[in-house]
Order: sequence, then C-alpha cells, then structure tokens
Amino acid sequence: MIETLRDFVEKANKLGLEYMITGSYAMSAYGEIRMTRDIDIVIQLREEMLTKFVGAFDEGYDISKDSVLRAIRSRSMFNIINQTHGGKIDCIIQKDTAFAQESFSRRFKVSVAKIEFWTTTKEDLVLAKLLWAKDAFSEMQIRDIANLTESEYDSDYVTKWIAKMDLAGIWAEVEQWKIRRDKAGI
Repeated sequence: MIETLRDFVEKANKLGLEYMITGSYAMSAYGEIRMTRDIDIVIQLREEMLTKFVGAFDEGYDISKDSVLRAIRSRSMFNIINQTHGGKIDCIIQKDTAFAQESFSRRFKVSVAKIEFWTTTKEDLVLAKLLWAKDAFSEMQIRDIANLTESEYDSDYVTKWIAKMDLAGIWAEVEQWKIRRDKAGI
C-alpha cells in the first residue's frame, strides 16, 4: 500500500492535482495504525483534467476513463488498482457541501514512511467517519472514532458539525460503545 500511495502522490504532484488522504489510511497520521485494503483519497478533479489524469495512471494501473467521468459528473467515487503492488485507491470526488469544502480547506501536510502528503485533520476524519457510520452503521468506523477521540482534539469544532449534519444519534452510539468497551476492560 505504501508504494501505491507514494506513486499516487508523485503523480498528483506532477499533475497539480489537489487531494487529501482520508479514511483509515489517514489514521496513521494520528498514530492509529489499522490494516486497510484501500487508500481513500478526496480529489478535486474536473472534466477538463480527465484525459491527463487517466493518462498518468494508464501504465501499471487498472483505471476506467468512463468510471472516472461518471464519478466527476455525479460527485461520487471511482477506483484505481496498482497492477504491480495490488494497492487499491478509492478516489472520492470532493462534494459541494459546506462540510466537504471546509474539511478540504483545513487539510495539512504530513510525512509517513518518508512520504509527504496532504491529509485530513483529526476532527474532520472523526466527522467523515461519523457520516460513514451513520450510513452503514459500521462497528469498525465506530471503533475508529472512539480511538481517535481518546486523545486531544477540537471538540467544539466536532460538536458544531455534529449539530449541523444531524449526527447526534451516531455520536451517541460512539459514546455508548466507549462505555461498553471500558466496562469490558478492552
């Protein structure tokens, strides 16, 4: 996975592509290492960049120009698979929501395994995982959120967005999960 990330970052930098690592891979920036099968990357990709973007990944990757175009138009996602290393990248076209725009504007550079890349803030990662957990009710996401919120973070910022995005119910589930975990002594 690390070589796939390294190659993506190099290609994105050459293209001038704005991106942000998110999801489970971003947790490594906060000392929370979890095995993952893919790298989630939010990207700002427009139709006029389509040919250059696909061309950058044409050799050594499985990529579908049609899938990329559909994702751009619907503001959804597509994936790229590294044929050499087997790493999978889920490219998520940045949404037009207030949260997505603010989250992207707050990204910052980190260095993990000698790769410097743009990543999401801890708070925005917590909120993104809350959104994913709300939609899929994934215990893995809830566990990730619980782990991320064990150390210092801007709780006022998180609380503001929980209210704005109607995430109080799933946030309560995270708090209940923490209580169960603590009682079990895990």
